[in-house]
Amino acid sequence: MVWLGRRHRGAHVLAQVGRVLFALFCVSFVCIQGLIISGEHADPEADDAQYVLVLGAHILQDRPSDALIERLKTADAFLDEHPDAIAILCGGQGTNEPMPESHMMRQYMVDTLGTDPDRLLIEDKSRNTIQNIANAKALYPLEESRCAVISSDFHLARARKLMEQAGLDPYGVPAPVPNLPLAAASHMREYCSTLGLILTGRYF
Repeated sequence: MVWLGRRHRGAHVLAQVGRVLFALFCVSFVCIQGLIISGEHADPEADDAQYVLVLGAHILQDRPSDALIERLKTADAFLDEHPDAIAILCGGQGTNEPMPESHMMRQYMVDTLGTDPDRLLIEDKSRNTIQNIANAKALYPLEESRCAVISSDFHLARARKLMEQAGLDPYGVPAPVPNLPLAAASHMREYCSTLGLILTGRYF
């Protein structure tokens, strides 16, 4: 009977801990999604950008992913509307990718969208957003010019924060996500990435 009582108390404690952890998850999820959604807007200041960083995303064997295509279309439209701007295409090669993301990004913009290749610069060594920005900053005179960042709308709040932490202008231009299932999955993934930055003290 004593053993059963201890077992019951242990189960009760575990249940209480589980409820607390679930409540913490719910609160953090709502707060972080609020940050993400609040960042899904364009900054008017981006209109003055001389350089715009176009952040990479996964590529397939023969083409960019759907999310990346939307970023490239947004970049092409931005260059059309801002004839003095230069795009820096950011993205290295993942283990399951046929080439650096930035190389396929350039190829798609030139061959499919008709973008002027002289207005496209390459950063092809990075593996994540932090490296995208740091490597682009090291290669090009971003601190001497107004700059902005193009990424998917769900990613823009974190991208702005990382631009600011790198000492660059935190101005964003959102690219749409092509479908609802991808948007839902991306918001979940972005929650995890943003939470990681917060827990390691790199967000605020």
